[in-house]
Amino acid sequence: MYDAYTPKDVAGSLPVEVTCLAFQVSESNQTVLAGGRAGHLYAYSVSSNRRGGFELSKFCKSFHKKAVQELKVCEREDLLLCVSDGQLMAHRLSDQDFKVETLIHKVKPVQTFARFSPKTSGDLYVIVASRKKLFLFKWGEKDGHKDFIEVALDYNPVFTDTPSSIKCVGEMVFFSVRNEYFSMTMQKDKTARTSSSDDVAPEAWNGFVTRLLNFNCQPGIVPMIDKRRVAFVRSETVQMTDIWGNRPADGLKDVLTFTEVPMQIVYDSPYLVGMLSNGRVEVLSLFSDVPVQTMKLPKSMRLCNGAKGQIFVASLSDIWLMDTATNLRKNVYHLIQERQFEMAIQLADNSNLIPDDQKIEIKKKAALNLFNQKKFDESFALFGEIKTEVVQILRMFPELLPDGFQKPPGGVTDMPANDRMRALLALGNYLSEVRTEHAKHIELYNRLRSSGQAKKADTEEMNTLLLTLRVVDTTLLKCYIKTKPALVDSLIRLQSNACTFEDAKKILESEGRLRSLFVLYETRKKHEMALDLLIDQSSRENADPFFDDAIQQIVEYLQSLGNNSLPLILKYAKWVLDKNLEAGVQIFTSDETEMARNLNRKAVVEFMKSECPEAMIPYLEHVIFKWEEPASYFHETLLEYYVAKVNSLFKDYVHAFPDAYSDENITRAGDEDGELGIFRKRLLRFLEISHSYSPQTVLLQLAPHAFFEERALILGRLKQHDQALALYVNTLKNVPAAEEYCKLYYNPADDTNSQVYLLLFRALVHPNQHHHHSIPFNADSTPFGSFRDDVSETSTVVNSTSSYQPDVNTAIKILAKYADKIDTIGALNMLPAKTPLRVVFSAINAVIQTTGRQASTRKMEKSVSECAMTKKLERKNRAQSTKIVVTFSSECVVCDKKIAVSAFVRYPDGRLAHLYCHNDVKI
Repeated sequence: MYDAYTPKDVAGSLPVEVTCLAFQVSESNQTVLAGGRAGHLYAYSVSSNRRGGFELSKFCKSFHKKAVQELKVCEREDLLLCVSDGQLMAHRLSDQDFKVETLIHKVKPVQTFARFSPKTSGDLYVIVASRKKLFLFKWGEKDGHKDFIEVALDYNPVFTDTPSSIKCVGEMVFFSVRNEYFSMTMQKDKTARTSSSDDVAPEAWNGFVTRLLNFNCQPGIVPMIDKRRVAFVRSETVQMTDIWGNRPADGLKDVLTFTEVPMQIVYDSPYLVGMLSNGRVEVLSLFSDVPVQTMKLPKSMRLCNGAKGQIFVASLSDIWLMDTATNLRKNVYHLIQERQFEMAIQLADNSNLIPDDQKIEIKKKAALNLFNQKKFDESFALFGEIKTEVVQILRMFPELLPDGFQKPPGGVTDMPANDRMRALLALGNYLSEVRTEHAKHIELYNRLRSSGQAKKADTEEMNTLLLTLRVVDTTLLKCYIKTKPALVDSLIRLQSNACTFEDAKKILESEGRLRSLFVLYETRKKHEMALDLLIDQSSRENADPFFDDAIQQIVEYLQSLGNNSLPLILKYAKWVLDKNLEAGVQIFTSDETEMARNLNRKAVVEFMKSECPEAMIPYLEHVIFKWEEPASYFHETLLEYYVAKVNSLFKDYVHAFPDAYSDENITRAGDEDGELGIFRKRLLRFLEISHSYSPQTVLLQLAPHAFFEERALILGRLKQHDQALALYVNTLKNVPAAEEYCKLYYNPADDTNSQVYLLLFRALVHPNQHHHHSIPFNADSTPFGSFRDDVSETSTVVNSTSSYQPDVNTAIKILAKYADKIDTIGALNMLPAKTPLRVVFSAINAVIQTTGRQASTRKMEKSVSECAMTKKLERKNRAQSTKIVVTFSSECVVCDKKIAVSAFVRYPDGRLAHLYCHNDVKI
């Protein structure tokens, strides 16, 4: 025990019996107000002389006619609320005689009351208990002056008696009824309508009542606002709850016990002070079961809170002040010696007598004591509150200290493994908060520096912060590896991570964290290290499962790089292409990012030519068909590789199937089994779609004894349609393909392409006129090699001297089907003279119908054109018949300037405007 409070006299031997106390704190002074049984009011203020103490500053003998039962000070509103003779009255504090401002007539008798101040508005309300009910009044404007206005209050249930004690904490109301404590949550009714009565405010509140505790003594409710608690007297014990009526979870004791039932208690952090029988005052600590102090003040009966560390005590005729300041220093150091640091901190923080540096030193000792008690979270929270240097904290964790720091003995190394793990977890949480705060300051500084607002002092501070952040991140990395391995990668990826690359690499390698090492390489843009690690781990049998799909990881990694890293991409792409061709091509064809699309494509092509020709076709197909690359270089390169591929496949195919290309059995392009059919289809598609290659060059590479479909498409690109159609009709015997060819190249606006259907007709009627080839052919000099050495001449080459039979019937069908696209007279003149008329009839009928439709269309177009021309001429004549007079006085309706000799516009209503004004402003 120790003397927490020292009693001092405030007033003695008063001529009246003191019935209640109140305390007023103003900007200039502190005053204790004492109400008497005879209705008197005494005011004692701090003396201005050197001796200090209190002196009588006001005395109001006519304050009330009957005993003053309760007093409350409302400093902001300049009111002193008083209950006397069952009525609640408001007096003016600043008035020397405490003039009555107003009183509540509607409620009588008043049992007790409490001030209610919602956080949302800060307005003054009072809750009044009377006749088993609670009433709510608001201090507001009424008829031009301030008054208490009743506010509708709806709550349940109905009380069995009048509430005898009321306290408010924010929007929570606590009260007692008979032997039970209740809480009531206050909520403003947003749906309330304006009342028709002038005595009721246009608002309403709802109260939600909850039963809390039973008791069998004089009720006592004590709000402990700084602790977010409420204390309830239950015989000798004091039960504490949070403001919602639940058991508190802040680690403090929730039950304190006095030596007997207190008649009244008040809270003065960190003490609960109770008034016991026979004038005894007992002081309890929130941190201990043992009473701190017991003193006896003769016949004392009432307590009242004063300023921090002060409590006023009153007997029937005397008033004392219990003050903690006298023994504060001695008590704080006594508590430190007793290792009661929580109490010491509370007392020091509540007083100005102890310097700030001493307060910090006390908290530092308290934090160390908590650490030694293995209360690690509380310890680091206190270290953080006093902004302790991180290095000082790390001295308790010698194995985590960065290189170059002296490592003291002891710390967590001497603790059991379980406690050491708990300490590391708490340290990790603390360092995480520290790094977040430091990173915010550094980011703010970087913004100031970029805007030119940073000062020299800021730069010095930032250098210190960066150094601290480096230590924090390095330590946090070590800590997470031991306690929260899942967070290691997230820490490394942080953009603000200040751990040096060398330190992080050394830590991760020593712990065998190869996955995190890869993340470090990736984050710090050590690309070669990251890729080498993936390649190395891909060949290890016992590697981390993270590296199981190392090839795909390398592909994705390279896809994330750009042109600046192209040599690096090509270097590692070679390894991927050797392992997996398809995956290697994905490096250069990814559509997930713009990196691959923007790579230097010519450099990629040159790389593939020398390192992996097999990848050329899939890469160029993606570039041309998906990315729509227009450059002829890529088209001709793809065509070159197509031809080389088809050449190789064709040689093997002809060797295996020598009869596949005989005169009687010509396999159509793409119908071949295996890769040859696939690549011939792709080559045909390319020749049909692409316009960025040289047809002459390709034609030289294709032999006339094969690849007839390809030759036909190229001849079409050269507008040599007669030779192309001869191939379809005579060699391939595929008229439908010839029709598709005509559809592809037909263009009525082009003199040559508009004749394709007529040329098809001629190829059918006179097949022997256009089957020859204009390109000389030497089988031994073609890119296909000497495959003819193995295959007979007749089985592979179409005989150039063979004669083809005309197909007049098919020609007539073509004429009938495409009569609108064929020169009818020219086609009919090509028919042999002996052609029967019945054969030609269907074609002539189609031609006549087509000609009729065309004539009708032309006639209609002519009529529409003539009608439009007539209307235009009529408008022109009307316009020319209008007389426009422009004089020197004519003005522009837009700018109000003279028209003069400027170009002008005349509107239908006759107004004139400059042409440039008309163009700028449409009227």
